[in-house]
Amino acid sequence: MSDQPIASGPGPYSDVPYDVFSQKLLSVSSRRGSIQSGHIGGAGNILDLFRSNSHQTHDEFNPDIEDNIGFYTEQTPLKSDNIAQNLRDPTNYTHLNQDNTIISTATNLHNNNNNNNNNDLISQISHINSLSVNHLALQPSLASLKRIRSHSTIKHVILEGSLPEVETSVKEEFSILTKYSIPLVITFLLQYSLNVASVFSVGKIGKSELAAVSLAGMTANITGYCLFQGAATALDTLCPQAYGRKDYKQVGLQFLKCTIFLFLISIPVSLVWIFGAPLILNFLVDDEKLISLATSYLSILAIGLPGFILFETLKKYLQAQNIFHASTYVILFAAPFNAFTNYYLVWSEFFNLGFIGAPIAIVLTNYIMASLLLIYTIYIDGYQCWCGISKDVFKNWSKMLNLSYNGTISVVSEWLFFELITLSAARFGTVELAAQSVLATICILIYQIPFAISIAVSTRIANFIGSASKKSSIISTHSSIIFALIVGIFNAIILTIFKYNIVELFTDDEQVIKLASEIIPLGALYQINDCLAAITGGILRGQGRQRLSAYISLVSYYLISLPFGFYFAFGLNFKLFGLWSGLVLAIILISISQIIFVLKSNWDSIINESLQDALNEVNINADTRSILSHTIHDELDNLSLI
Repeated sequence: MSDQPIASGPGPYSDVPYDVFSQKLLSVSSRRGSIQSGHIGGAGNILDLFRSNSHQTHDEFNPDIEDNIGFYTEQTPLKSDNIAQNLRDPTNYTHLNQDNTIISTATNLHNNNNNNNNNDLISQISHINSLSVNHLALQPSLASLKRIRSHSTIKHVILEGSLPEVETSVKEEFSILTKYSIPLVITFLLQYSLNVASVFSVGKIGKSELAAVSLAGMTANITGYCLFQGAATALDTLCPQAYGRKDYKQVGLQFLKCTIFLFLISIPVSLVWIFGAPLILNFLVDDEKLISLATSYLSILAIGLPGFILFETLKKYLQAQNIFHASTYVILFAAPFNAFTNYYLVWSEFFNLGFIGAPIAIVLTNYIMASLLLIYTIYIDGYQCWCGISKDVFKNWSKMLNLSYNGTISVVSEWLFFELITLSAARFGTVELAAQSVLATICILIYQIPFAISIAVSTRIANFIGSASKKSSIISTHSSIIFALIVGIFNAIILTIFKYNIVELFTDDEQVIKLASEIIPLGALYQINDCLAAITGGILRGQGRQRLSAYISLVSYYLISLPFGFYFAFGLNFKLFGLWSGLVLAIILISISQIIFVLKSNWDSIINESLQDALNEVNINADTRSILSHTIHDELDNLSLI
């Protein structure tokens, strides 16, 4: 048998087992202690440990074309002056013989002084046999590479030095935000229509049934849906950041952690809806029939919570991988299915279930959406980051729980404030309440546009942070704020010009039309700042700063705007106009505060924290700055890899 190597050539992957490398890296740290000076090839921060020689444009940044570490034969020898660059140095080669031993050679070494040192290191690792001959003889297909992409972890990234900076531009960001936002807008609008269909189908039965649906919907939003959507914002941070740094296993792990967490939350929520609803509803209304109908509605709705949760977390899991159209395909089927099912269950002679047919239709739709999106993920796209069920799913929940907690506060505070405005408007009479319902519906519908953009923005920013692309993060942030301002002004102009036409779509009552139209200019001002608040909120989620967003929301809504709005509404007798003045003040304070904090972001700190969290997930208990501060120029020569 020939001694000729069966494979050779440049390659970005190291055959040194990543656990060995990590242990050795930590052993250097432990032997030297907490040294605050030193360098790794002059590296000044964590980014240089992961950075390659060259930058990478957005077009080249295609995570779907990822090399599988298990299929490659090349070994890049470590040069002690700059680990990150030498891990991907194309001038270094390693060959494997057919007897599965490594013959390592290095060409074009950085200088003659380090030539012997590198060869010593190569000789120390020459006995490592990590691949079989059968694997060496085969080149994997793209499909197989995508299938096993989730094998990539932060430890592989440390070995590979595979975080080339992703470059972008304002023009490119505008294009990508538009491309990503369109399917998301369609998704959110159609998803909002699911509850609207129930209102339409039940509204024809009677006033009590219509009021019961509205009451149950408000209760479900505050005590359930907003909790799940707020907690799920943790995935807006964790999954896209992991995907950006090519830590694909963590994308799947974080998805599973959050899904399990939300399933656990759904247990007490379901119990409250089934057994505790009468107690909650008694605080809002005195009508026994209304309470009974709303309780029945909530009890049935609780059955569909697992489907709702899985759909929400799967959406974010796919969005982290820049797959934004999958949920749109699903909802394009689910929305007509929901409308048809509502009619069929509520009104058809075959079933004729009446009032309870509406929540049953929503439950069926929730499970249909979750099932279709799961099928899409398994068989079409998104499976690449699936990590499988393991004990790792139940470790290191603290980061996820912290983000979920703060995300929940931010979402609940906004939803609850809107409900308080609606309840307060009821004290002024039927006309004011009807006008408030029209205005709230219009704003919620228009809000789907900036909310969709905020999802695209948070994913984009988190991807850049994960890939340690500081410059691109800043460009994307500035582009997103400009984009938000343009969209907000456009929405405000349309709302102002067509205010009468838009209000007339919801009511024929002249008094309601007149009052709602008078408040529309405030609504236009609200829309501009709502766009800015939504997009900057998305940036904060991408950065993992949900706590800051939560604090801003609480202070703006409840410590400043609520007293101000109540004083204008009840003290100065401005009524509904006063309540909306408080609402507009809140959103202005939020948008300005978030813009200031976003523009003053310490991107180095944010990126370092993201990478430190990644190391903590695999129990590498070392501060990133501390690792980089150690001078390992002479330590690498003494590593004994066994």
